[in-house]
Amino acid sequence: MKRVRVAEPGQVREGELLAVKAEGIAILLTRVNGAVHAIENKCPHLGLSMARGSLMDGVLRCPWHGSRFDVCTGRNVDWVNAVVGIPMPRWTHRLIALGREPAPVKTLAVEHDEQHVFVIIAE
Repeated sequence: MKRVRVAEPGQVREGELLAVKAEGIAILLTRVNGAVHAIENKCPHLGLSMARGSLMDGVLRCPWHGSRFDVCTGRNVDWVNAVVGIPMPRWTHRLIALGREPAPVKTLAVEHDEQHVFVIIAE
């Protein structure tokens, strides 16, 4: 396991996303109820960036196809239901999913002190 510095604590704000890279991995950082969380910045649907997604109550909505993920656990809350942010009728959801089943987003362990935020990367 490798501990990689990715930010300063003040850069990671409640209800906001901070996109960073560590060891070639795109990561999103945020705070939920004061705790810092990190997820891989790659939607499990098509691997697209979620940095421009919306975050509400600890749930991130992918800007591309509407999938939603709990940023604390990575759990998939809702699978694809939109195209570039435009909600689509329910009958189209399976088509938009392109045969992919609902999947969680990868989470990363986070540590921080007064000066730095670190993520733990498997080597």
